[in-house]
Amino acid sequence: MEVVDRGAREIVVFLSGEVGTDPDDAFGPAIDEVDRLEQLNALDHVVVDMHRVTGMTDAAIEFLRQLSSRGRSAGFEVSFAAVSGPAHRAIEANGWSFVEHSPPEAG
Repeated sequence: MEVVDRGAREIVVFLSGEVGTDPDDAFGPAIDEVDRLEQLNALDHVVVDMHRVTGMTDAAIEFLRQLSSRGRSAGFEVSFAAVSGPAHRAIEANGWSFVEHSPPEAG
């Protein structure tokens, strides 16, 4: 996971691989960092880029819930971008809905 400040535009959280399986996945500190950067730059938008996600654990889904919740309480919007098929299916399976349904699993 990588949190990137794109200057005066937005904060981007890049997720990749099997999100939530690495003990180094520091979800709490990442949420705090996003909140800090949003306040520092007076921005109102966070993008979570998931184009390299190959899978998501329950902890990863909880991270997205907590980030969205923090956004609502702190006044910033959280958007998902470039959502891979595995990420799309995991998010959908946990109660989020999309305009388009997730793509079928390969194979």
